[in-house]
Amino acid sequence: MEKQLNKNGNRRGMSANSRKNLDNGRKGNNHAEKDYSITRIVKEMLDQPAVERWLEVEDKAKGLTWRQAIATRLLIEAVRGNAKVTGELFDRLEGKVTQPIGGEGGGPVILRIVDDDDRD
Repeated sequence: MEKQLNKNGNRRGMSANSRKNLDNGRKGNNHAEKDYSITRIVKEMLDQPAVERWLEVEDKAKGLTWRQAIATRLLIEAVRGNAKVTGELFDRLEGKVTQPIGGEGGGPVILRIVDDDDRD
């Protein structure tokens, strides 16, 4: 079976799922139609009982959900000094710090709109 080549002599764009070959209204991502959203699946799993083999020894008898197990690990890592986890927790709990926007020397921002008539 001979492979079909494009005008440049390669197979780029020759797949049936290539943008130019898709029918109108048909999505290129076949998994999206079947609802394989990883986020949706993880959200559904968060309130299920966590598998004990993945828990710390002291947490095995507590019957934790995945949500509780993850929260526990995040807090432990923050207490141990993991700066990345601590920063993420602060951002989630307190909100991200807003960055002030200002012009030169802290002054106001000046916008100058130029159209064809105003050009020098």
